[in-house]
Amino acid sequence: MNRKILFLLTLILLFGSNCRKKTEEVVFPEKLYVIPFANNTVSVYHSLDTLERVSALEKDKYWVVSGILKLVPKNQDEKVISFLFGDCDSRFQCADGKFYIKLNTIQFNADSGLDLPSNLVAPYSAVYIAKKDQVDSIIEGIQFYNQPSTEYPTKGLNDSFVSHLIETIKSLRKDDRKEFLIPFYVLQKMISTKGNVNFPEFNLSTYKISSTLQSIMDAKTNGSLSSITFPTPVSDKQLKVLEELVEETRKERIFNLMNVEKSWQTIQKEYKELSLVPDTKQKVLESILKSAEFKVMGREGITQINGVDAKQENGVKLQKNKTTGNLEIVSSNTSLNTFEIVESEILPNTEDSVKIRLKNVSGEELNLESIGIPKAFKGAETLKEYVKTIPKTIDEILSDASNIQRAAMNAALRFGTGKFDRESGNYIYEIQNVNVVLALFKNNSVFSASDSEYSQEVSSSFDEVTITKYYQKYDKATKVQTLFLNYEIGGCARECYSDPYPDNLCFTTGDSLVVKFTPSDLEATSEVEVKFSAAKSNYCNYPFKE
Repeated sequence: MNRKILFLLTLILLFGSNCRKKTEEVVFPEKLYVIPFANNTVSVYHSLDTLERVSALEKDKYWVVSGILKLVPKNQDEKVISFLFGDCDSRFQCADGKFYIKLNTIQFNADSGLDLPSNLVAPYSAVYIAKKDQVDSIIEGIQFYNQPSTEYPTKGLNDSFVSHLIETIKSLRKDDRKEFLIPFYVLQKMISTKGNVNFPEFNLSTYKISSTLQSIMDAKTNGSLSSITFPTPVSDKQLKVLEELVEETRKERIFNLMNVEKSWQTIQKEYKELSLVPDTKQKVLESILKSAEFKVMGREGITQINGVDAKQENGVKLQKNKTTGNLEIVSSNTSLNTFEIVESEILPNTEDSVKIRLKNVSGEELNLESIGIPKAFKGAETLKEYVKTIPKTIDEILSDASNIQRAAMNAALRFGTGKFDRESGNYIYEIQNVNVVLALFKNNSVFSASDSEYSQEVSSSFDEVTITKYYQKYDKATKVQTLFLNYEIGGCARECYSDPYPDNLCFTTGDSLVVKFTPSDLEATSEVEVKFSAAKSNYCNYPFKE
């Protein structure tokens, strides 16, 4: 596509919402196609003068609208809205044979048909824009994504679609990623290595997996991989990004298991669930075996193994079997020799040790009991050690922290009370110290005030909300401290408006500031949640958002 046209189109889409001046139409050098990323309802218009809706494409399975000729911008109030203009689809009644599809930048996905910069791509794009020769491959990709049981396209997935798919996965909450991410990643690794990648103890039964992945796994199991025709894999760059996303999931699961004080029953349950992520359970098992000495239960000829140092007495070596990918225990003791682990289980325990049951290929068991708690299980010690590093005063905490979330988490651990909540997987702490709460509230990206300041004019906007003022009051008689927030909500329809919301109570003596964080947030705070427990308005929490 002509570079000048691409550049102009980019400017229109990127700056259209802030532009007051009439923008020129952009004529495409060839007819383009509109394809939904998912089954969406998209409004179709006959006229831009009245914006009368002709019809709507309502959940029509993988519909395609052909004949998009140009992009037409229209001034509406204080902004410019862009429309795709084209030949009327046969399903619509268009008086002059033409129609318009409203195109918001938050819906727009830059397929290779337009090759626009990725900063215009929204995580959940409603539509794809494509050239004629791309339509079939993109529809195949969308079908594969929406219906994981669908066969993987024999020619591989459209490169642009894969890039968009990866961005979509990255935008999901961590808990929601694994449903599609893990099996998709496994499939790509199997394809790129012709089925030779090993993921020990990896269980696909809980996933909606593609028939292609299932057939490869089955063929690998029964030794008929040579009969499988492998499609074209994703690019090395895309596979690397998938690996990084899986590694994030892997690290978080390992950290949450090994660094939180839990009952052995809980550890047993969570250890079993580690097999949902490739190689995770094996990595944990290896770290346990490498960080303790173990008594060998019920086996003649060998009573103890040392996984800490292979050179010491009873020392064993831990290695990965190159063919199967399974972890092996290698000992010079003939009663053990090489024990290839195909199954592992942590057993319930009430003692100060870890009990593990291992099985090899032939079903033979090896039962181990650690001498003391393996160092891999740091438990509450991790948190205790972290707390030792937190400064003693709130002023030092604020100056030492990289952001308000880190400061709030550190303040909660230093001045608050709380514990690890097993059901949610979060540490939940409450701060009731008024001075600490006020210091956190007033020192962030929204405000910056000293302790002596009791009010401040503010102009910080969040979407359609603008915080205009904060102020605090102290009642000498009751010794009650209160914190208020004034804000206004504005917008533009036919005319612009602004509605003030004064005196919204955010905090008073006796309330608390609740801080929630995961064990992995002790290393990097990106998911920390900070909220007033009894605020009259949710906007009181905005100063704690980054």
